[in-house]
Amino acid sequence: MIPVISVVGEAQSSALGALGLNVQSFLFQLITFALLLLILRKYAFPPIVKTLEERRKAVEQSIDQAKEAATRLETAEKQIEKMLVEARDEAQELVAAGHREAAKMVEEAEAKAATRAEHIVKEAHASMEHELNKARVALKHETAQLVAEATGLIIKEKVDAKKNAELISSALKSADKGGN
Repeated sequence: MIPVISVVGEAQSSALGALGLNVQSFLFQLITFALLLLILRKYAFPPIVKTLEERRKAVEQSIDQAKEAATRLETAEKQIEKMLVEARDEAQELVAAGHREAAKMVEEAEAKAATRAEHIVKEAHASMEHELNKARVALKHETAQLVAEATGLIIKEKVDAKKNAELISSALKSADKGGN
């Protein structure tokens, strides 16, 4: 079997020789590369892979946190919009309540003014009625005096106080019946 390997080795060395490669040098480099690969795989790759895995997890965690923050932001924006709508509705309700209250106050003021005007008119009527009654009484007294004087002139005698009172009373009664 050895001769087959040497024939294959010679064939390979001549093929490699044709390419300008030295078999010993190539094998040495291949063994060195394999040893370097094993050393790197044992000592260098695990920390590198660990660091890359940590970074991948950190990036995933950051992405998850960003998604969660976006979700919270969206929720907060919806809550803010809802609060703004509620605040607008409440403000409109307050304005409407203010308008209703103002209208109520105007109605109350108008009612008070109407009541006051009615009261003033009643007082004026009462005052006029009182003044009219006073004028009637004064007119009756004046009429009575005029009747007494006229009667005295017609009769040409002075009527005593008792007779004068009877005549005045009679004249007033007939004036009341005729006036009413």
